[in-house]
Amino acid sequence: MPDLKTVLSHFDAIVTEPVMVAFSGGADSVLVLKLALEASRGRVPVYALYADAPWMPRVALAEAEQIARDLQVKLEVININSPASIGIENNPQDRCYRCKKAIFKAFLDFGQTHNVKILLEGTQLDDLTKYRPGLKAIAESGARSPLKELELHKSDVRELLAHWGLSAAKKPSGSCLATRLPYGQTLSVPILKQIDQAENYLRSFGFKVIRVRSHGDIARIETDLEHLSLALSKRADIVRELKSLGWKYVTLDLEGFRSGSMD
Repeated sequence: MPDLKTVLSHFDAIVTEPVMVAFSGGADSVLVLKLALEASRGRVPVYALYADAPWMPRVALAEAEQIARDLQVKLEVININSPASIGIENNPQDRCYRCKKAIFKAFLDFGQTHNVKILLEGTQLDDLTKYRPGLKAIAESGARSPLKELELHKSDVRELLAHWGLSAAKKPSGSCLATRLPYGQTLSVPILKQIDQAENYLRSFGFKVIRVRSHGDIARIETDLEHLSLALSKRADIVRELKSLGWKYVTLDLEGFRSGSMD
């Protein structure tokens, strides 16, 4: 595990005044929020900011709310109303950049209203080895990335969360629903809800990682390799449910889950 004293000292040096944390409910942002709260010791406000939008899974908001309750901090939900409002209605290749830019602008606007200048977010070193176009928008916003500054990896994040007994230590990585559609396809609210409903249904069977990629009238299911047999065992139920949601064909991707497989 990373040296806890070093980690805590780094946050102590940052949280000398009110701070905002870009909080998605994912492991990285949970750790940043936890460490910011530890450093604040109740002396200065720590704001947990969650960006909600039609392309965010409903379960993500519910999980973020629960984690905030567990950490005894109020979750400030910032709403982005439509894909068109931030120029991603046609799911462009720079979708993540535009989305992150809009989200972090909204967070900074919140900061101006509440007289908070410091915005923290959860990028760690492993993120730098992947296709993450949103990182440019984060850098442009001026937000600080303390996990990256500490040179922490995802494994370090999970070890620190486990140290505090936080369930996010075992939480799989998530992503927005726009990643389930090919670039150039319209991000309509009905198709986003359709995908969200399908994934919620599949989670009821106990899948740890699940993605429903939509290719027109074809639903392509990705899950981790160890759960392919589970998907096959529930084949009839899954086909029936996903067809009832609107797809004509339902397929299981034998390569299993791959982050960014639509890139």
